[in-house]
Amino acid sequence: MKYTKISSPANPLIKDALKMKQRRSGSRHEAFLIEGPNLVEMAAASPLVEISRVFFTGEYASKKDGSEILKKLGGKSSLFAEIPVQILSKIAETDSPQGIVAVGAYKPVAFGEIVIKDVPLLVICDGIQDPGNLGTIIRVSDAVNADAVIILPGTCDAFNSKAVRATAGSLFNIPVVYAETDALVAYLRSKHIKLYVADVHSDKSLYEADFRQPAAIALGNEAHGVSEGILKNADDLLKIPIIGKAESLNVATAASVCLYEALRQRNFGLGPVGR
Repeated sequence: MKYTKISSPANPLIKDALKMKQRRSGSRHEAFLIEGPNLVEMAAASPLVEISRVFFTGEYASKKDGSEILKKLGGKSSLFAEIPVQILSKIAETDSPQGIVAVGAYKPVAFGEIVIKDVPLLVICDGIQDPGNLGTIIRVSDAVNADAVIILPGTCDAFNSKAVRATAGSLFNIPVVYAETDALVAYLRSKHIKLYVADVHSDKSLYEADFRQPAAIALGNEAHGVSEGILKNADDLLKIPIIGKAESLNVATAASVCLYEALRQRNFGLGPVGR
């Protein structure tokens, strides 16, 4: 593996990486940082991601595990750069960097490119602001084998470093599609996919819905819920029952409850509660 050495924080490649770290929203499929050996290795194995640069420390390369991962990455990137620990610490966002950071770009996915199952399950993120919540929703969507996660306007950047880490690598397993509301609604109608909206004000319980049919589950802004465009096109509004004194659930927790109810019905031969 051929690599270059960079020793100055003023190097243009280092400056570009620092700009990626500082971005907060709206970058969609532009280059983003992937931190740590596990995430870098998963990204390199994913058909959804292209790796353009790999930064690593000399100490990391000298370790057996580090050397093996760098060899695996040999044909995945056009540039490898050994940098001092101090510079890697500036690029990385975690308190204890693990010696490797990559720059990747997520390949844009259009609706027509989503490979859906016979009974599809889509997850819609509408105005979700916290990157940790968004990353967790992507992770849970991957866990239940959803077909894709749809990101609507007003949602935070799925490629923000905090969101990427919160996915625990699931970002590289499941298609993430940026879309406008009108295009999403048209797609759902064309595929006969029912649009469910998680809504705390609904009179209908989540457990009354039949998720054994093609379904899309929309989750909205933590404070205000889904947008008007999604609300007016919903086929059903569903609430998660709260029996105790809690006022509401965190949106990532709500997503987990909804998606695992869909999984329960689909994978264990069980319908809605009471049927």
